[in-house]
Amino acid sequence: MARRNDSNFKKAVNELFGSGDPDVSRTPVQQETSVPVMQEEDIALQTLETEPVRDDRIHVYNPGEDGENGENAENLFIRRDNAIIPEDMIISGNIVTKSNMKIAGSIVGDIKCEGDIELQGTIQGNVSAGNLSLQSGTLNGDVSASEVIYIEANSCLKGNLTAQNVRSNGRSEGQIQVSGLVELCENAVVQGDITAGALSVETGARIKGMVNIRE
Repeated sequence: MARRNDSNFKKAVNELFGSGDPDVSRTPVQQETSVPVMQEEDIALQTLETEPVRDDRIHVYNPGEDGENGENAENLFIRRDNAIIPEDMIISGNIVTKSNMKIAGSIVGDIKCEGDIELQGTIQGNVSAGNLSLQSGTLNGDVSASEVIYIEANSCLKGNLTAQNVRSNGRSEGQIQVSGLVELCENAVVQGDITAGALSVETGARIKGMVNIRE
């Protein structure tokens, strides 16, 4: 009787720990586990995906409802050497940029540009720039340029002009104040007073206003 009990005990132990029987499956602790190995290609891919991308972006902001100067407005920063506003784009809001701008679309808002502006579209707002060139464009607002304002043929500027020099072959309505030369070409039409250091008028140009040449 003792031998039978001993045999039964050994059999139970073998069944419990899986020894002595090749068909008995291993317990979860004894099962082998495989660990995935990361290849060099995967490491390089992850590095590429997480590498920060530099944004070249103009600073554009729209006036907030609670502030006239847009203090509470959402800002969008874009910095580029040349900012282009295409013909089918309309921007409603003020623009501040250090870049040069080429505007073929429409902007409703003030522009403060430390670079040069080439306008082929329309602007409704005051403009400050290094140089301003109206090329078949329309601008309604006061303009201040640190250097030269060009008004080409078939262009119209309605607002006061302040610059170092002005050259016009288009139409302007407003006061012109420059420290240097005002040059009016044959198609120029000026409605407003002119104050300048010198004035050049070609045959065909028309002025409706007072002219004051500084000494």
